[in-house]
Amino acid sequence: MARAWLYWAVSGCVLVLSGPVASAHKAGTKDKSVTAYYIDPSQVDLDLLLAPPPVLGSAKESVDLATVVKAQADRTAEEAVDAEADHERSVFRFADVLGPQFTPENLPFATGFFARVYADEKQIVFQTKAHFNRPRPFMVDANLSPMVEPRKTPSYPSGHTTFAYVMAIILANMVPEKAGPIFDRAAEYGYNRVVAGAHFPTDIEAGRISGTVIDSVFFHDQAFLGDFYQARAEVRQALGLPSMGDMDR
Repeated sequence: MARAWLYWAVSGCVLVLSGPVASAHKAGTKDKSVTAYYIDPSQVDLDLLLAPPPVLGSAKESVDLATVVKAQADRTAEEAVDAEADHERSVFRFADVLGPQFTPENLPFATGFFARVYADEKQIVFQTKAHFNRPRPFMVDANLSPMVEPRKTPSYPSGHTTFAYVMAIILANMVPEKAGPIFDRAAEYGYNRVVAGAHFPTDIEAGRISGTVIDSVFFHDQAFLGDFYQARAEVRQALGLPSMGDMDR
């Protein structure tokens, strides 16, 4: 039965790509050089929607930083391996939940669809990071040694976490039978950025909110919806699940 998991959800980077990618259109963006597939940055002004990150040197920022320090000190060898693996920004990391058939080879159209979604989402996140311009944990505390290649790009919101929730919401709408585990996996994806020493916990929460807001715009775009339904049909067929048909269109 179809469920409205998009609304239930409100409470370097690598993308594994293959298959066809539709031609992009030039949208009415703030930056006319930006290519948008479904939505453009001017449609999602996270600068106005997100609370600002904790002020550098404030008590709240100190707690945020202490959480990163503790996560790094307490991480197990298994957690370290998982955190390093989740540095790859790929929708196919969700194969942990969706199973071994969830691969680019089995999903030529959906893979291109996910790539287009990511291309739009990252433009929104880039402009938001630039607005808040928060330094990363290892830039605040030189004693921190991030597991992944240190990037001095702004920290807030977490791009990996935003990506994880954008994809989780879409996947939960494709495979509502596994919505709970899909969202659990997105939460793990985000927390692993803290374990890796790349982000503060408040960056992760902002990423969760950002992903939800971005998807609320995607799901009101007709071009997105047309491709979503086609990608969903392909995903469900690859996973051996019954078609959802037109019941929620």
